Amino acid sequence: MKILCDPDHGEAAGPSRGALVLAAAAGLGLGLALAPRVFHNYDVVDCFLTWARASAGQRPWDIYLTDFKTNCDYPPLVPYLLTLAEAARRALRAPETGGRAIVLLKLPNLLAWIAAVPLCALGLRAPFGQAAAREAALLAALSFPFLVNAAAWGQFDVLLTVLLMAAVVALLRERPMLAGGLVGAALATKLLAVVAFPVLALWTWRRFGPARVVLAAVAGLAVVTLLALPYLMAGAGDRMRQAYSGAVNYYPLRSAEAYNGWYLLDRFDIAVRGLPAAEARIDSRRMVGPVTFREAGLAAFAAYVLMLGWGVVRRPTGPVLVFAAALSFFGFFMLPTQVHQRYLVPAAAMLGLTAAASARDLALWAGVSLTAGLNQALDLARAMLDHAVRADAAAAATVSVPGYRGPIRIAACVVAVVNIALFLWATRVYWREVVAAPAPHE
Repeated sequence: MKILCDPDHGEAAGPSRGALVLAAAAGLGLGLALAPRVFHNYDVVDCFLTWARASAGQRPWDIYLTDFKTNCDYPPLVPYLLTLAEAARRALRAPETGGRAIVLLKLPNLLAWIAAVPLCALGLRAPFGQAAAREAALLAALSFPFLVNAAAWGQFDVLLTVLLMAAVVALLRERPMLAGGLVGAALATKLLAVVAFPVLALWTWRRFGPARVVLAAVAGLAVVTLLALPYLMAGAGDRMRQAYSGAVNYYPLRSAEAYNGWYLLDRFDIAVRGLPAAEARIDSRRMVGPVTFREAGLAAFAAYVLMLGWGVVRRPTGPVLVFAAALSFFGFFMLPTQVHQRYLVPAAAMLGLTAAASARDLALWAGVSLTAGLNQALDLARAMLDHAVRADAAAAATVSVPGYRGPIRIAACVVAVVNIALFLWATRVYWREVVAAPAPHE
């Protein structure tokens, strides 16, 4: 991206509308073909489809009120979507865990992926120009991490990401209250949305003043409240709140299969130092003196967010907003502990909003998109093979668990090294061109 100034509003058209429609249709077609065949069994079958059946296609609050082996730990928007999927499954008389049920479950995120194409093509046209907008739309249609997350895994990170992308677009179009409402919808999808709060709030304050920040926050809270109200009225408020309060320390590990520096340290402690995996991976161990790995990771991320925020305050341009939002999620993926393998998806998508501005930025987007996709694909492959070994006696007799886990871990370490290199590169660019560069008034 052109960090020091807004992109030129050139006359070039960029990709044609036909090319965008073709790319979006191809992505949706590939996603629908992949959806019933590849999925994360625990997330899709044991959790989402099981929770959906409790709603009977009519009562999303029953998803919180029913006791499961694993209770629903997702914020209020997700049970609504599960209820809609269950209602459609019943209307079609589809099997409870068959291919059509899985496609219906994945459909909201597949549609969110496709919605990102017109969001970029139309929403970015005013702030960045038609060519840049269409280029961003094409990159969204070609998103490898979106494909893996929505079509293969069956998670809700794509919906979360597209809501946050829409919030950024709304800010670029000088509509902070709409942005606040969209952030509220994202927060009602996953707690991960809070990662974007500091950068979005500081940029809004610098561009529109503190009153607009307050109004945007009110809009976001209003959306969350409206979505939560039916659960509160049905007596499911406590369970719903646990989706937020219980998210921290749910997996008290240095890395929940996020391929970053903590993952490499896990492999080193296990393979070289000989520590048991259960001991090596825990993040409450002391790192230096009384400081635990968890505390060190949180401190590093807090410092990183302060650096990003200072850059936004000094240079509140559109490209800086996009880059800082992307790096907020990249930093969250790399620095704190307990991070999941899917949490790099928002960073890759945000980078795509301005990636076509230069070869450097396109390379950064391509690199992060590749690692964000591979991080999910490799761990999904491990999970599917693990499930096959547990559920299929023939597979258990013929498949060697170390035989597939070893190569996956080696590949994961390579991805982790690439992620570290990309993170250092992106941070250096932001520091040199935003934080350390002279501000416009200097």
